Amino acid sequence: MKFIHTADWHLGKLFYGGYLTEEQEWILKEQFIPLVDEEKPDVILLAGDVYDRSVPPAEAVDLFNEIVYEICDKRKIPMIVISGNHDSAERLSFASHLLRKQGLYMCGELEITTSPIVLKDTWGDVIFVPLPYAEPSVIRHYLQCDAIRDHDSAERALSESILAILPQHSRKIAIAHEYVAGGLASDSERPLDIGGTEQIQADIFKDYNYTALGHLHAPQKAGSDVIRYSGSLLKYSFSEVKQKKGIIVGEINGEGQVTTRFIPLRPRHNVRIITGTFAELMQQEDLYNDDFIRADLMDENPVIDAMARLRTRYPHIMALTSRRLTKEDSGERHLDLHKKVSELDMIEIFMEEFRNRKLNDEEKKYIQHILEEIKEEATQ
Repeated sequence: MKFIHTADWHLGKLFYGGYLTEEQEWILKEQFIPLVDEEKPDVILLAGDVYDRSVPPAEAVDLFNEIVYEICDKRKIPMIVISGNHDSAERLSFASHLLRKQGLYMCGELEITTSPIVLKDTWGDVIFVPLPYAEPSVIRHYLQCDAIRDHDSAERALSESILAILPQHSRKIAIAHEYVAGGLASDSERPLDIGGTEQIQADIFKDYNYTALGHLHAPQKAGSDVIRYSGSLLKYSFSEVKQKKGIIVGEINGEGQVTTRFIPLRPRHNVRIITGTFAELMQQEDLYNDDFIRADLMDENPVIDAMARLRTRYPHIMALTSRRLTKEDSGERHLDLHKKVSELDMIEIFMEEFRNRKLNDEEKKYIQHILEEIKEEATQ
């Protein structure tokens, strides 16, 4: 059986004040659907965060409806969707019993959507186990288990409760939305919890032939070749500029062995960081100047109205930083606070530590002159 594993579409995502719905529509219709036609999977797995928030904009819901229609109705490919921490489990579960008859399995509320889904191939049954995101308190109440205190114990208990009713040697694929310990996170992921309690251990999924994960936006393994994050549909923050975005195509054979391939998706507009002085950025040749841009200016002095002027060259510039205000190092400062220093010494130390250069003789003379004038005024 062949499957496509995708996650974290975040339909209706706001990016620096603007909706990305058009970008999401383009990549789904121009990249994802053609890839589905090429690969011809037996099932598509969407591992949570369908939407970016619990009450998504109407355009985002319409887009999801269009894509689901293309997959489940036109192409007759089953699709299993679980809720993530950005979704409303209750809204995602609406009409779930009716939709199952059309090959669309919407899994959100634990009480009605966590039953295993059985699909058949040449060798028999493949059992898909949906593990939609839920707070530990919700799972504790659902399972009536007071021992559940954090995400790890909650996911472990939920998984074990389903595995207990399945044939031991059956082929099983889990779909989950969690933060597996050791995973690479990015700025655009909403924390599941604080203080490290959000993370779970990968061994929870050891009894599955494959686990399709969502939540972390970088495609990556999670402790095993068969426990994987597909990553998000698009780059949703500038911390993701170096990440590849795409989907995982997997195949499970009769013995339960799984092989996977990562297939990249090409966005209409990339998310990039450009670096240089203001003059360099305004003059350089850039064939993709309509990408979503963050400009890191290297100028020593302030640039007046830099954002507006750069926008004439880069219409989708989203953010601007100035390296003159920051110094990329460990943050440690080796200052002897017991040593008696003059005002000029302190200014020299400041320039060396925070501006990464020394004062020249002319600057020292000028600063010394200013300091003497200040002292004279103070004594009058």
